Amino acid sequence: MSSIQINIGDHTSSEPSFITVPPNRLGQVQWARKKAKWIAVNIPSANVYYRTLPLGRSLSELLADSDIWINFHPTSTDMGLTNFAGGKEIAICVPSFRIGRWTVLATLVHELAHVNGVRGSVDPKGAERAVLECGLGRRSELRTGVDDPFTPYDPTING
Repeated sequence: MSSIQINIGDHTSSEPSFITVPPNRLGQVQWARKKAKWIAVNIPSANVYYRTLPLGRSLSELLADSDIWINFHPTSTDMGLTNFAGGKEIAICVPSFRIGRWTVLATLVHELAHVNGVRGSVDPKGAERAVLECGLGRRSELRTGVDDPFTPYDPTING
């Protein structure tokens, strides 16, 4: 079965600052990829939501795409980056790792929404909404716009 790939030194990204995931960060990325696959199978709202995004691919389809690469970005202060809407290069950044594996997971599903065509300038909440639809937040956060610090979803995030 094909799978989204983790750059362990076997890939050169088109983005010079997207580099190999360091060994001390690899376990968190592997856990996040495995958990994202679990979400795709067990939380129906995830695939349903992703199909509504501009490129129309389900979360399951994205996670099965071996042309998508997860990289590391050593200096960005963002949680994660995608080379462009519809691009196939994701970088997880240091702040995500510092918070922990649930934030690495939230960053991965957020960035996969960008891979699926979400442009922050057009739909500023679209990628973060994917985090909620993957079961990583509370509906009350969406309703009120108030962040619950005990969930990875943050309704105040744009982009």
